[in-house]
Amino acid sequence: MQEPTSMSENTNNGYVVEGDLNVAVKGQLVIYSITGGTMLYSNYIQQAKNLNLTQKYVPLPRRPDDAFAKAKDNLNGLQLPSLDSLDGWDSVVERRLVVRPLKRGSEYAVSVELSGRSRGKRHKEVRNLYRISFTTPDDMDLEEWRNNYANSFWDEEVKAPSVQEARDCISVEVYWEDDDLEDLELFLRVTNTLMDNFTEILTSVDSDMLRSNIRKVLMEMGGLPFKSGSGAWFIPNYSDEPEHLTELENYSSLLNHYGDSNALTRSSSDTYLDEDGKPRKWYRQKSNLRVMGYIDNERQLAYIRDDIQNQISIEITEFQNKISEAAAAFNEDKVEAFEKRLDKLEATRTDLTERLSNLSTLVGGDLDLNTTPFRDIGEGFASRIEAIGEDNSLVTSRLRSLMEFDLN
Repeated sequence: MQEPTSMSENTNNGYVVEGDLNVAVKGQLVIYSITGGTMLYSNYIQQAKNLNLTQKYVPLPRRPDDAFAKAKDNLNGLQLPSLDSLDGWDSVVERRLVVRPLKRGSEYAVSVELSGRSRGKRHKEVRNLYRISFTTPDDMDLEEWRNNYANSFWDEEVKAPSVQEARDCISVEVYWEDDDLEDLELFLRVTNTLMDNFTEILTSVDSDMLRSNIRKVLMEMGGLPFKSGSGAWFIPNYSDEPEHLTELENYSSLLNHYGDSNALTRSSSDTYLDEDGKPRKWYRQKSNLRVMGYIDNERQLAYIRDDIQNQISIEITEFQNKISEAAAAFNEDKVEAFEKRLDKLEATRTDLTERLSNLSTLVGGDLDLNTTPFRDIGEGFASRIEAIGEDNSLVTSRLRSLMEFDLN
């Protein structure tokens, strides 16, 4: 590996940093971020195999009883259709499910919380509906089930245990044995929701599992927490040849694959403002693991390019919203003040486009940006331009020019 130099420089082989970060060229700085989401365990393992990663890079699946504990939490707070009328109630009755423990870790009561008006006053009432429980047969070892399920993907001689065997440990029944089942549709909804969630959790990789596994992997590589609690680790090169670098890069690709499969780069909504008039968080952070320090230029630029594209797209949208707001505030009696406002906006736009040009040069090419206004911004702007009218054509022309971001 190339030794640190006194000045920053680009080489054909990598990137070297001066100053206090010289230590980075003697190892790798690893920064990771894991957001919510799930992926089928089988798909995650297949991707690991495609990258020549061993079993240690894949977390163990959850034990069936742990999967049940998470699945029952998904029932808690579940909203049910409201009732237009109910004996003893004066108004529409809102309903939601409440899950509370009866026997720690294995048996829970599923109740319905009713809320509305009764006898002329606000009222809440909880009624027990069902008992749900997880009971392991004497001949079933949950730890063995988990290990066999994981190993079956790596060793053809290990038979995969039955998922149905795990589902059979779960029971859903009416709260009191002598009670009649009053609402079959609700009973089936609760049962199917619980079973479906249980199966998904049992046979998937999730963000909590990955966070735990990342720390385990980095520790086995001799890594040291770079900044406690921030997801940053430093992995020294304990020999002249960083044997773990290739595996780290492949591990990074595996986690990036998970992130790409679970994170949308943009909200599914076509409006910039939400119901409360506040900007939506339409970009969100993806799960990833970034390997930095002595790295190739192509990988470094890919990291930078992705972050720049997201950030500049957000800034363009925020700027377009300001133009729309300015158009809405146009007052024929205060044209001079309005022109000064547009001057400031034009200066902001010039700064943004100049910065964009510099950033494009930095990453070696054009950036993939979102420059089309969201529907609510575009429609609002069009209606305001129409309201200003052709009598103020110079104003409308300038506003349209500021709104457009043709960067080609």
